[in-house]
Amino acid sequence: MERRTALKIVALGALGPGANSLLNAAWTPGDYRLRFFNKQEIDLLDRLMEMIIPADEHSPGARAAKVSLFADLMVATSDNQLKEFWRKGLQLMRDEAAHSSLDVALAKSAANEGSPANYLERFYDRLKAMTVNGYYTSAIGIHRDLRYQGNTFLPSFPGRS
Repeated sequence: MERRTALKIVALGALGPGANSLLNAAWTPGDYRLRFFNKQEIDLLDRLMEMIIPADEHSPGARAAKVSLFADLMVATSDNQLKEFWRKGLQLMRDEAAHSSLDVALAKSAANEGSPANYLERFYDRLKAMTVNGYYTSAIGIHRDLRYQGNTFLPSFPGRS
């Protein structure tokens, strides 16, 4: 299974039964102004999220969908504990990248995906979830990647005679 397909399944599963109404009301950043992250943090977040869902021949990636702005909105409206978690996580990622590269730091943080053993690995799990949720609730994720057409009536089920 391709990574993009797996991410779609995870995102749609997380949306649950309310997916149709959420898909119809795709998140659009418009003239959004940062509420929590500073410019350096949002730039780092943007680069990390693009590495998780990169642009390809099928559709644009997380950067084009402005997923980092979605993350800013979500974190800005969260409690102080979660805000501190994101600040510290981005700082740890920056520190780790200073020893090698951002690619290596992201790979290291993803090493124990699903069963994180340290703060950086827990941060990666949240970063990935935020990226997937932001991407698949954006117009790009919904319409260009998932090719969602809306609630359409089918007179017959395709593939059945």
